[in-house]
Amino acid sequence: MNGPGLGQMSLFPPEPAPEPLLCWLWLAHTLGAGSGHAGQVLDAFGGAQEAWEARESDAFRAAAGIPAAQRASLPGNTPEHYRAFARRCAARGIRILPYDDPDYPLAFSRIPDMPLVLYCTGDPRWLNEPATIGMVGSRKPTEYGQQAAADLGGALAKAGAVIVSGLADGLDSAGHRAAVREHCPTIGVLGVPIDRTYPASNRELRRQIERKGCVISEYPPESEPVGRNGFLQRNRLIAALSSALVVVEAQEKSGTMSTVNHAERYGKPVYAVPGSIFSPNSQGTNALLREGRAKAVCKAEDLFDVLGLRPAAARAEERTAAAPLSENERRVLACIGPQARGVEELGSQSGLPTALLLGTLMKLELSGRVLCLPGKRYILR
Repeated sequence: MNGPGLGQMSLFPPEPAPEPLLCWLWLAHTLGAGSGHAGQVLDAFGGAQEAWEARESDAFRAAAGIPAAQRASLPGNTPEHYRAFARRCAARGIRILPYDDPDYPLAFSRIPDMPLVLYCTGDPRWLNEPATIGMVGSRKPTEYGQQAAADLGGALAKAGAVIVSGLADGLDSAGHRAAVREHCPTIGVLGVPIDRTYPASNRELRRQIERKGCVISEYPPESEPVGRNGFLQRNRLIAALSSALVVVEAQEKSGTMSTVNHAERYGKPVYAVPGSIFSPNSQGTNALLREGRAKAVCKAEDLFDVLGLRPAAARAEERTAAAPLSENERRVLACIGPQARGVEELGSQSGLPTALLLGTLMKLELSGRVLCLPGKRYILR
């Protein structure tokens, strides 16, 4: 005959853990877009399921902040609440990329205010390409700025770089169009929900981008735009996703400069196209050069070294055939930052045996994703 404990276990089985994707949607909604607490929550709990289970704890309140901790326990705010939403996204061809998805950009995992969930249309594999170059500038460019963006963007795309920009009017669109004309991938980062295009006049350009690249947003479909703040938040993602940032043309006080500030915060190199001293649209770029915050870029070849490009070998056809990252490659890349790290440190952080780690590092080096320095120390290209 069963005792009371066994009888209670049969009558009250433990509640099954919610699905991981639904937990990530719950956590992203609870913290809100652009939350500076995202990294703290991941550091404290490791993942969304663990955060869900600890939502009533003092540790969650300390990591997430009081407003988010209050939202975490609101009636109806549960992982299961997002099941129908996830199905609607799938039906509309919107890919949900939570933090632990293999296609989630590794570059975002290195910033404290990373989006815990991304929404994507198109092919997300380009999000982890090594030679990404941000191209930003004025929404009302001069003919000089348009030509500079077209020439630089086209030449960089042909050499194997992936152009990253904001799908906005002006020079953002010029960078995307340069890549599209060369039948090369480009990434659009939206400051509005993923099911919207702003400006609406760029809908056709967006469709062309999605055929060979992708469009991402941290704002879910079926939500309302958040106004100017959405574009300012978007700028940090352009900076984080880019190996380097090019400012083609910008006034001294403009939204473009917020992207520069983020790039500097993340330790990304900044380049600027020199312009006329008589043009208001070049005052911002010329100031960056004068103050030593940016290096001058006059032709695509000026950026080949920083992006690890080789004119003869880097072709779009080769990139199309590139194999996706393996789980071990993703694990090792997540441990390599802007500072060089040795094999022992990488082994300790990644948990991989030395032989497997060395083989993985060789693959990453051959694919152009990491650079081996003297003393077997590795750094991102």
